[in-house]
Amino acid sequence: MKNGNKSKEKKKKQKEKKKVNLKFTVLSCFAKQFFMLFHSLIQKKRDSSDSEEEWVEVTAEMRQAEAAREKMEEASMIGPTIPEHLLQKEFVIDHSKKINYGKDMLRGEAAAMAAYVAQGKRIPRRGEIGLSSVEISEFEKIGYVMSGTRHKSMEATRLRKENQVMTAEEKRLLSGFTHEERKKKEEIVLQQFRSFIESKKGKS
Repeated sequence: MKNGNKSKEKKKKQKEKKKVNLKFTVLSCFAKQFFMLFHSLIQKKRDSSDSEEEWVEVTAEMRQAEAAREKMEEASMIGPTIPEHLLQKEFVIDHSKKINYGKDMLRGEAAAMAAYVAQGKRIPRRGEIGLSSVEISEFEKIGYVMSGTRHKSMEATRLRKENQVMTAEEKRLLSGFTHEERKKKEEIVLQQFRSFIESKKGKS
């Protein structure tokens, strides 16, 4: 019985040793593969860092190709795009000259309205998005009515604000005109005095 037990124990130990050896070989294989991958990655990084970057001069053709690519990307985008004429800056607001446009005006609203007035364009109204002032005025001539003009209180506020801006701009233009006229009159008077002095000098 003792010999039988001993032989069983030996077999168990041998099996356990085989299992341990198998695990060790599998782990060693995994470790070798990992180290090989790690080494190859480091080598690639070194190669990429060693290779110098080449600087290419940007030409007009390259710019055109880039613009065409951007247009293609925009065309593939889902949904409406902003029209090009709205993206272009048609006017520049000069904030250096402070003009009193009256009360109840939002910040920058009066200056923006004044810029449209200075260009002789129709002042855009709230909610008019996607169309230029010229296009809206053309539609209104045909007979279309903008939704903003149907609201009585909004229409009254808009008219008041537009009138405030218009009167302020008219005053500014008139003051400039009167200033120029005053300068001209002063120049005429000065010229008369100079001629009078010259005539007196000539007589003496």
